[in-house]
Amino acid sequence: MKIAVIRRQCTYHRGGAEKYCADLCRHLAELGHRIYVVAEQCDRDLHPSIIHIPVAANKWTSPGRNRSFHINSQKALANLAIDCSLALSRTYPVDIYRVSDPLHYHWMSLQYRNRWLLAFQYLNPRHQTILSLDKYIFSKPNCNLIIANSYLVKNQLISKFLIPEEKIHVLYNGVDLENYTLIDSNQNPKDCTVHLLFVGNDFRRKGLEYVLKALRHLKQKTPIACTLTVVGRGNKSKYVKLAHQLQVEDQISFKGFSTEVIRYYHRADLLVLPSLYDPFANVCLEAMACGVPVVTTESNGASEIIDEGINGYILKPQMPLDDQIVDIIKRYSNLSDIEKRARSISAHKRAVQFSIKSNAKCVANLLANI
Repeated sequence: MKIAVIRRQCTYHRGGAEKYCADLCRHLAELGHRIYVVAEQCDRDLHPSIIHIPVAANKWTSPGRNRSFHINSQKALANLAIDCSLALSRTYPVDIYRVSDPLHYHWMSLQYRNRWLLAFQYLNPRHQTILSLDKYIFSKPNCNLIIANSYLVKNQLISKFLIPEEKIHVLYNGVDLENYTLIDSNQNPKDCTVHLLFVGNDFRRKGLEYVLKALRHLKQKTPIACTLTVVGRGNKSKYVKLAHQLQVEDQISFKGFSTEVIRYYHRADLLVLPSLYDPFANVCLEAMACGVPVVTTESNGASEIIDEGINGYILKPQMPLDDQIVDIIKRYSNLSDIEKRARSISAHKRAVQFSIKSNAKCVANLLANI
């Protein structure tokens, strides 16, 4: 098939959604399909059968950027001789729309708890633009099928937009099992320190604050030694200041964005991602593939593939997140080396069920049957 895939950025040099898009396009191409990536940015060396269709967007303002990308990507689609279209960014009409970014109405309700402030924010041009795009995308004529990457998202779509259940197909993210591998325990001998890892580009939404607060509690009230490695783009200065205030700055290392995050997975005991909201954080799947159990919230769709206490731990968003993280680290530190290794192997085995190869095959089948 000739497939158009629309995503503002299709690259291994941004976040999880952009990386997933690059992986998906590459594996769809390996299945024999011709892929047209309609994007502002696309990595050049993904696959010979991938053609980048450049789309410009107004970068001066957020409303202009979102609206212009939608309009210009539709113009690009009109000039392509394709069999089907798959959007991973906000645009319509398309054959299939995959929800890759947080549903904006829900994230707004979490950001602005005060109902008056929330009502005021609805006047913000950025929010108006994104909410309008979401409204039209999920209207009946503008896409034939919706892919949700978790049941969390599916239920939100049904509740908010009254979309028929049969129109939504849940397909969890996929991970490249050739790159994200389980390391031999002999290659990475563990010490008595619990090595925590946080990977994400939105420190606020991903809950970094709660990990720092948990470190303070552990330092003050337990003998457990912990380190935290933070990988990703974010407002570093704010959290460096917070770490200093909490007197845990000596335990934290900010690495910035990295294309070699695998080496951080292989050094970690636990991935801690107390997300306030995530459709499905792909880093959870990557970490599990590398044998790292995951600590995350029910508000992260990736929690749906975690078996509590076996290959990870699930936090309740209605309870203090930092206290729950402390309790989990206490429990983990009391495990024997054999028990820790068993959880590592269990995490890997769970991730193996969600390869990007099988994910791409499922997407191709859905496109073929539109």
